[in-house]
Amino acid sequence: MSKRGRYDLDSIPQDPPYLQPGALVEIQPPEFGYESPWHTATIVQRATPISSNRFVVRFTHLFQDQKTGNRPLRMISLGDIRPHPPPQRPRKFENGDHADAYHNNSWWDGEIVQELMNGNYLFRFTSDYQWPKYVEFEVNQLRLHRTWFHGHWIPPLEASEIAVEEVQREEEPTKKTMEMEEYNERALVEVANDEDGPNRAWYAAIIVTPMGDKRYLIQYTTMRTDDNTGFFGKVMDTLHIRPRPPDIEVPDQFVMLDQVDAFYKGGWWKGVILKVLSDDSKYHVYLATHEEMEFKHSELRLHQDWIDGKWTKPSPGVHL
Repeated sequence: MSKRGRYDLDSIPQDPPYLQPGALVEIQPPEFGYESPWHTATIVQRATPISSNRFVVRFTHLFQDQKTGNRPLRMISLGDIRPHPPPQRPRKFENGDHADAYHNNSWWDGEIVQELMNGNYLFRFTSDYQWPKYVEFEVNQLRLHRTWFHGHWIPPLEASEIAVEEVQREEEPTKKTMEMEEYNERALVEVANDEDGPNRAWYAAIIVTPMGDKRYLIQYTTMRTDDNTGFFGKVMDTLHIRPRPPDIEVPDQFVMLDQVDAFYKGGWWKGVILKVLSDDSKYHVYLATHEEMEFKHSELRLHQDWIDGKWTKPSPGVHL
């Protein structure tokens, strides 16, 4: 830089096309660790000072403000940015192929375990933070894993692999589905506590009264006060409240790798059946807390997920 504080134009880096403002990229935020998935974002501008080699980006699917619909700007180092690969044609995968799966609006690293009878693939996530560990994906939700190294994809991306149209992906939540659920007094719900961590349990509760600003006073129905005179009450926001899951038929006997919720310490904890015991009424269950415990048939229910305002059941062949 000159004495007048101006940059020498020859010293300003000439960014490649994928780093130009408006370009679509994939980023891996360092705070998520090396097992983080790759998230889609757009380049806003190069950050200053120019020598910092950082860029201002905006996520395309994550961190949307629930009230305004806006997405915050993030500062990301060049080493955590790569081009957004062009859409690729569906391909035939082999068992053991190193692949990426599009899940929860991000691309996750993992391995093809096997091709299923319906043409889908059983995929194992590499990250220990992803639960369930094994998930079934359609072929258009998968791509061969590649690394961006010194301006090139490894392995190279051949022209014959590139699709003419964008590969179908999970839809971005609409404005309607992004709106928080509202609950009436006396509504039956389930609530989760932050102190339980990412693999938290869901506890049966009832809405006592709305408190404003998307918060509710709830009363647990399975957790009593220390003096056993009543049930605990607590104010919670809608991020920690969901409706009671609908009653669905429970099989007479669970089988290995069934995804279930296990009733433990007053809450429902997600897990997977590891072993059916000899009397057919007890099971070894591997919980999301990485604990293996024994449960009776009456202490289990089929697992369901509350996604975008709807209850969904794991598809056949989807396992942890």
